[in-house]
Amino acid sequence: MLDFEADLAAVFFCADFAMPFTRQRPLVSDVEVLGILGVTEDDALDAHAIAITRSLRLPSTADVRADDVLVAVQAVAAMGVEQGARFRVLDLPLRVNDGMECEALLGSVGP
Repeated sequence: MLDFEADLAAVFFCADFAMPFTRQRPLVSDVEVLGILGVTEDDALDAHAIAITRSLRLPSTADVRADDVLVAVQAVAAMGVEQGARFRVLDLPLRVNDGMECEALLGSVGP
């Protein structure tokens, strides 16, 4: 029998591709989540500008919700992310591909 969750963890959401974040939510213990950080580009202002936002690809089993704060456990210099950088999940993560993954749009959180 195929174990898609184990395959996702072994292939995509492992240290080779994914980076660890500490998920913070009021009144709940912090937990670690792994995700693949990326950038999403969308047209803005009637296609006169491009809006760039960060996104995080996660397994759909990850307990991440709108308004959660994700803290980078390690730096990713190539993406301009410092250790301890904080991101807020802007909306409920959307399921993508076959539904085994989801994508969350991230916004910055002040210090």
